[in-house]
This record gives sequence, structure tokens and C-alpha cells, in this order.
Amino acid sequence: MGEIDHWHPVLRSDALRTRPVGVRLAGHEIVLFRAEDGALGALEDRCPHRGMRLSLGRVEGARLVCSYHGWRWSAEGRGESPGTPAMRPCARRYDVAERHGMIWVKRAGVTASFPYLEVDGWFEVGRLSHRAQAPLEVVLDNFTEVEHTPSTHLLLGYPAGRMAEVETRVAMTDEAVHVHNEGPQRKLPRVIQALFGIPDEARFVDSWITRFSPVHCVYDQYWLDPVTGERAGDALRIAVFFNPLGPEETEIVSLAYASVPPWRGLGLGALHLRLTRALVDVEVRRDCAVLAGLADKQPGLVGRALGRFDSALVASRRRIARIYRGEMGGPGSGEGAPVSSRRAPSGSNPLRSVGGPPSGSFRADRRGG
Repeated sequence: MGEIDHWHPVLRSDALRTRPVGVRLAGHEIVLFRAEDGALGALEDRCPHRGMRLSLGRVEGARLVCSYHGWRWSAEGRGESPGTPAMRPCARRYDVAERHGMIWVKRAGVTASFPYLEVDGWFEVGRLSHRAQAPLEVVLDNFTEVEHTPSTHLLLGYPAGRMAEVETRVAMTDEAVHVHNEGPQRKLPRVIQALFGIPDEARFVDSWITRFSPVHCVYDQYWLDPVTGERAGDALRIAVFFNPLGPEETEIVSLAYASVPPWRGLGLGALHLRLTRALVDVEVRRDCAVLAGLADKQPGLVGRALGRFDSALVASRRRIARIYRGEMGGPGSGEGAPVSSRRAPSGSNPLRSVGGPPSGSFRADRRGG
């Protein structure tokens, strides 16, 4: 399989209305359109007639009409020429679906499992898109270690002076990489602490699973009471998809959820969700700014001085090559043992959160394309 053979979220559903929209994915330029009956179409953003961008056209009924010569295209890629009615031209089409408030695409006719998001009991915070000027692997590196959080992130993460106290655990299967981090929460503004219900001296848990069809991480972030060790305060579940746009550019699509109902506390819940959305937006923007400033964006790791928080980087690259790109030489079942660091918790299922609910709530939905 190749990159385009996996389902990727490429556009918010509410961004596709009466006019077609052009998107990019893995070097492919694709036009999305919604027919007047609501049906979706995804075609190559190039009219087979004379090469005009179909995203500059218009929708009439169930057809996408090219703005240059008026050729008309169905969602299946079947064309009509007004000047040569006997012609039966075809345009390249893509499989398209609409789930979780997003429009997803992949290469037509290729079987791929659809990532299924389990968010029963969770409340949507927002669907956000950011662009990072770096290759897929380099962007994923930033999102699969927490050592950068004291200097890069505004609120979420650990204090710089206590990073040595953060327990980290990495576990692997042939299909996934799980990272679990637990340590002291950095100092927060009192209003944030009160709104999220975070006790003083709480321990912050940042636990995620990375899967590779497509490349995405699902984060469970929550706090533990420093005395009882029990869950305390609110929690976040954020699914982050990494869409390669080209060799040096990656789109970061975040689907964020919180445990807080919007009606909690006479409207404070709604305020909480808006604030959380803004926080996720700010934190990812700061990540993108850091990535833009890298002097070396080559995805190779040879010669890098890697630390204990970087254990997932090599494992992720192997799975990107084998699962996401279909290249030979991926790891076998012998790489499934957990790799623990200093102070790492033990005795847990390596693909479940330590001291919390199951992490990585995306699973393969065999009902999907």
C-alpha cells in the first residue's frame, strides 16, 4: 500500500457546501464537491479535457461543471462533453466518506480499514487543522515525545526542572506504538486549575497510541490526585492525524474531545470547551513554529543523540515504512516487548493506559472501506 491508500481526514464537513473545494494529500490534488442531494464526490483536481482545475468550477445537480469548457463530471468520474455528446470521457476518482464531522478520502478501489473513533460519553471540543513545514516523520517525532513540552507548550506538560521525575513507558506491537508518561503537572494559572478541577500538586498523565493506517495518535490526557492516586479533574481525548501534503509539508488534523458536558455549571461547561479548543489550537501552533525553525529536517535518525523520551522514534519509522508506505523490511513480532525507563510503572497491559482508562481509542472498523 501507499500513503494515498489509507483513509485520511482532509476537510471539515461544514467547509464543503455549494462550491467545490480543492485539497492536497500525498502529492495528489483532489477536488471535493457535494451534489445538490448531499452526495459527495472526489476527483482529480484536473479536467481531463484541457487541464483546468475542477475546483474552480461549479456544482449543478449531481455534476461538477468545469469552468473552462463546461464539461460535466459525475462523482463516479464519468464525463459529458457539451460539444461532443458521443464522447465518454473519464476522470480519476477517489473514495470519499463523511464521518466525525470530517470528509475523508483514499485511492479508489483499495481496501483499507477505517479508523473508528470511540467517543461515547465525550463532548466535542473542536476539529482543527494546522500545517507544519516539515516531513511526516519529523512532525510525528514532535508529537510522540514530551521532553519538548516545558519549552514549547504554554500549559500542557511538565515543569522543565522536574523532567527527570517524569516516568515514561514505551510498548510496541507490530501494528502500534504506545507511550505512557506520568509526572508532576507544571504550574497552571489558578483559573485554569479551577475550571478543569485540577488539585494542587496533581500528577499529569499524557498517554497515547500511534497507529499507522493512516498515521495518527490518540491521546488520553488527565490528572491524578497526589494523595490517592485516583483520577481527579477533567480529561481530554485528542485524535491527531498526520496528512503528508508533500515531501516537506504535513497537515495536522486534530479531533479534540473533553469529558465536560457543555451544560455543566450553568454554562461553565460551554466556556470550558471553548477554552480547551483555544488551548489545543495554541499548543499545536507553537509546535508548528518550532518545527519551522529546525535547521535539519531530514527524516533520518543516523547521528542523532537520542534520549530516553525518544524511544518511539525508531519504532514509528519502521511502521511508517512497512504499514503506511508498504515498503519491505519492517519489524517482525520480536519487537513487541515493552521498553521501560527509570521510574516507569509496571504490571500493566502494554497497550492500555497505566493508572487510567484504555488509551488509543481509535480501532480498525472492519465495516469501513
